[in-house]
Amino acid sequence: MNSFIKRSLVGLAYAGVWVASLLYDSPEPYLLLLIVIASIAAFEMLKLFNIRSLLLLFTLCTGTVGLVFFNVMMIYIVIISVACQLLLAWLLFMRKSLPLHSPILACLFCLTHLLLPIFIISEVSITELPLFTTELTLGVLFFIWGTDAMAYSFGTLFGKTPLFRAVSSKKSVEGAVAAILFSPVIAFINVQIFSNDDYFYWLVMGILISITSIVGDLVQSQFKRTAGVKDSGTILLGHGGMYDRIDSLIFTIPFVYLYIYTIQ
Repeated sequence: MNSFIKRSLVGLAYAGVWVASLLYDSPEPYLLLLIVIASIAAFEMLKLFNIRSLLLLFTLCTGTVGLVFFNVMMIYIVIISVACQLLLAWLLFMRKSLPLHSPILACLFCLTHLLLPIFIISEVSITELPLFTTELTLGVLFFIWGTDAMAYSFGTLFGKTPLFRAVSSKKSVEGAVAAILFSPVIAFINVQIFSNDDYFYWLVMGILISITSIVGDLVQSQFKRTAGVKDSGTILLGHGGMYDRIDSLIFTIPFVYLYIYTIQ
């Protein structure tokens, strides 16, 4: 229970920093936060490929930031990232080994699986008419954190059936089902607080987020299992590394953006 309390307190502090930076009058704190998160998480992911080059990390991160100056349409970035996430999901469910020995693939996965989704969620601060508005970004984050918390809490208390034993014995069917069933509740809250959109809009988004969050968690677990490590890092007490903390977020964001783009 003590570890559960520590994890919860760190999670609340982490969420608080996100929310505060988003609500600040200028975009700089939010962009700075995303750069820090992306840099740490990318470094941790590259370590899973046995790559510790700070120069390579700097090149990948600055290259991602540089997309702002090339006026690349966000939907193209989203499609590339979605394709990568689908490939990783296919490798997961087909029980294919992840190629952690290739520096080229390490860079490609780090860029398309991790850095591009963070670039997508930065849209609210880098464009004048973002699809991801501040209210929508908060609503999506609330959904991701809520379903993650429900899956972890319910799975810890009542989980008995492994969801995907080949990748992780800790993630349970009970936790996954609880996260999906909790979606209508979070959808209702989001309608009341973050947006005036109809309930069905948020409900569909919530189910999509719940499912992709679970898959994203499993994909990251597969990376760690292949690399032979328990956590990607130790920077967040009770959570492991930064990559551990944002695994659901980075997998989910491209699909959510595509959903919103499609129905608008």
